Amino acid sequence: MVRKMKHLKKSAKHADFRLLIVADNEATHADLKRLLRTETLEIELDDDGATVLGRSGLNNSKFETDSAFQGQEGLIRLQEARDAGKPYALAFIDIRTPPGWDAVETISHLWEVDPDLQIVICTAFTDYNWNGIEQNLGFSGNLVLLKKPFDPAEVAEVAHALTEKWSSARQAQLRQEELDRLVDERTAQLHSVIKALKSAKEFAETAALQDSLTKLPNRRMFESRLSLAIKHAERTPGYLCALLYLDVDRFKVINDNLGHLAGDELLIELAHILESCLRRSPDSGDRPSGEDIVARIGGDEFAIFLDNIRDVSDALRISDRISEKLKAPILLRGKETSITVSIGVALSASHYATADNMMRDADTAMYRAKVAGRDGCVLFDESMHIHAVERLHRESEMRQAIEQPEFFICYQPIVSLVYGKIQLFEALLRWRSPARGIVLPADFIPLAEETGLIVPIGAWVLREACLEICRWHQRFGAEACLSVGVNISSRQLWQPDFVALVKQTLHETGLDGQFLRLELAETVAMDSPERTAPMLAELQQLGVRISIDDFGTGYSSLKHLHRFSVDTLKIDRSFISHMEADERNLSIVRSIISLAHSLKMVVVAEGAETGEQLAMLSGMNCDCAQGHFLAKPMESAAVEEFLSATPGFRLPLAGSNGR
Repeated sequence: MVRKMKHLKKSAKHADFRLLIVADNEATHADLKRLLRTETLEIELDDDGATVLGRSGLNNSKFETDSAFQGQEGLIRLQEARDAGKPYALAFIDIRTPPGWDAVETISHLWEVDPDLQIVICTAFTDYNWNGIEQNLGFSGNLVLLKKPFDPAEVAEVAHALTEKWSSARQAQLRQEELDRLVDERTAQLHSVIKALKSAKEFAETAALQDSLTKLPNRRMFESRLSLAIKHAERTPGYLCALLYLDVDRFKVINDNLGHLAGDELLIELAHILESCLRRSPDSGDRPSGEDIVARIGGDEFAIFLDNIRDVSDALRISDRISEKLKAPILLRGKETSITVSIGVALSASHYATADNMMRDADTAMYRAKVAGRDGCVLFDESMHIHAVERLHRESEMRQAIEQPEFFICYQPIVSLVYGKIQLFEALLRWRSPARGIVLPADFIPLAEETGLIVPIGAWVLREACLEICRWHQRFGAEACLSVGVNISSRQLWQPDFVALVKQTLHETGLDGQFLRLELAETVAMDSPERTAPMLAELQQLGVRISIDDFGTGYSSLKHLHRFSVDTLKIDRSFISHMEADERNLSIVRSIISLAHSLKMVVVAEGAETGEQLAMLSGMNCDCAQGHFLAKPMESAAVEEFLSATPGFRLPLAGSNGR
């Protein structure tokens, strides 16, 4: 297992291997060249990792990379390199390289010139059909698939393993030529080299099919096994197999709290548990393998193949067995940890044409299990596929909305209940979709967070809101002290460069940090307090204020709240809307206000929609309120008209006691 990569001082050493990248996308070239700057990489392996890669994997090889943007151009470069006596050891080839040859045709031509060239096909998960590639090119130990987006450790592992393999084969070829001339005198040496070549080949084939951390079969081997079963099902009436796709629930939390080494230990232990849950068959009969297998697909995702099952109950029984085994706590670095998994199940009865399609559907079912609350098992049905296609369509629409752009911001005032003066505006994201009209955040933010699109969207909102406040300061005077509140999701907060992004945004827009308030949902702030508290402190050093949004709906709020340096608490609207008719809600609101004030925090009541509610909040010494009763969210131009028509930015607080 590649444990970590760290920068070393550059050396003047010449390149050990020449590499060729064939892709029509500039970004693919840039990513691979950055990851292949091996003169600045040191790969550190544990004992297990050293066994998988061999001790030669510890060497610091230096790569020289060339680029070609079409297959024909790649062939020219390959021929020129061989003619110059500087052949390429390895070529990274994108599965699609329009216009011109595709990856399969490109590889065929390259191997005609240099059959020893090692090939890595770069592809996305659903981007290829391995059977089609194998049918056109034939099975070759010189061909490996690499999944996008690139994992730095995986790129390094593949590059080092294949170049070492190429080097071993090349050196062996030179030795073979020498031995041919001296065969009578060097017979013993010849046998030794042949044995070394055989070991190197076996190592390369094993490494290409095995997960280096868990020692389980990897995705490639699993898909090959699943493909055999699908072909068997096509010609064998009554044969049924199942695929279980598993994902560890809240694995990121374990990694964040206990560290990546503990995360690795957990994956190894889970691999053992999953293997112990498999059925065992004494003989294979007429089946493709005769034995169930479990594989690590990547990250914290695993897959189980169940061969020749009677019906779906066999698959569900394995799922129950896994859940039962995971009830026992796992000891990680001296701490007991409990985990659950979400499982999606697909059956060969759906008549799949490829392993890729069956894995896609099992993955879709697993996602449904996640959405349903985790720690469960869901059987795939066709409606899920329809939903998944619709989800992809929505994601495509959202990407287009970012590019157009179709997003815009509305601003809703937050008003002091003491003076009636507007304290700040909360920036509320909206989507003006050509197909669906105005789309509210509840209909697109969850998908944006899941896909990661919330990161570029959130950065745009932050920048636009800061620029807007600066414009209002210029128009109405900085002494008006108008501020803006921007909502931050967990996906944004845990970006490694989030604090730097906020700092850069303030610098580039010219906004003083005191006029920016970042609002975090209570569950985001409380999810990992040990990690959250230092980050919030860094933000406050920039002058930025921190607000806890929707307070009262999360868990362990009172337990952890004192650990944070928070400026504002926003009481969730569900308590405000019911406090007139429900004495319990009224008591909760009163307690939150008292708690916040004892911690020197400002309190904002969300969703204050009646004069009676304002009066009650004012009577409980609530500091500020926000709601349609005071002012609805407005676009920028409407805000400026509103402020121009509001003397001193003060609103009449009908129904409040105006304390």
